[in-house]
Amino acid sequence: MKIYRNLTQIKQKESLGRRFSLAGLAILFVGLLASFVPSWIPPEPPQTGFNGFLQQYWSWISFAALAIGFMLASIGSYYINRFARRRWPGSRFFERPDEVLERAMKGFDDKYSYFAMSLPVGYALAGPNGVTVFAVRSDKGRVIVNGDKWREPFSFGRIFTIFAREGVGNPAADLEDQKQKIRELLGQTPGSEDPLAPIEGVAVFLNQEIQLELTNPTVPVLRADQIKDYVRARAREVKLSNAAVRALSERLVEKATYQEVVEEG
Repeated sequence: MKIYRNLTQIKQKESLGRRFSLAGLAILFVGLLASFVPSWIPPEPPQTGFNGFLQQYWSWISFAALAIGFMLASIGSYYINRFARRRWPGSRFFERPDEVLERAMKGFDDKYSYFAMSLPVGYALAGPNGVTVFAVRSDKGRVIVNGDKWREPFSFGRIFTIFAREGVGNPAADLEDQKQKIRELLGQTPGSEDPLAPIEGVAVFLNQEIQLELTNPTVPVLRADQIKDYVRARAREVKLSNAAVRALSERLVEKATYQEVVEEG
């Protein structure tokens, strides 16, 4: 499998996440210091200048810093969870989500090309199966899918990670948007009689601690360890010729932005 990865974008977003996190922690620290003002500067007698300002507004500063700092730190955690390496449940590896997805597809031959953040969609695989785009989710917990309805049952633990979590959202809508972007990239129109290759979407949950409850989902919903079997089954059904696979991969590579190319079996 050939891997085309946009490392520049991945590292930029990881760096952005760390900056948000550090800024949030710094602002939270300012709020903590502000909460000590009544001890350092007693309310009586009234002060002038900067000390007077602190006397009057310390509570506002503390509460504002708490809200802003928490939000920035949570936004930072959101980016870090999506673009930084971390230890995954049940795995001995420290990996980014794109690397977890790559490992799940390890063993595909060089007919397959994996694009990580290098196309207008986040993750895509091209090969004898056509093009598969992935709506990737990294959170753990319980997800209930009924047709095109996706939901996560309420839990108090989610309240504390509301800004940091990706949330399940609506992978079916995400995939439809991604498929349209690939069609435009390949110059296809929906329902065209002779498309270069079929374009399909799959919702993938990377965290092994996910609990999926599926009732007639409108799109395939898989754990990471199910991807390889699914793609191989689709390749047997689609049966693109070697020439079509080469043309498809070349077209996507021409449109891709990447700094790292890896070839592995």
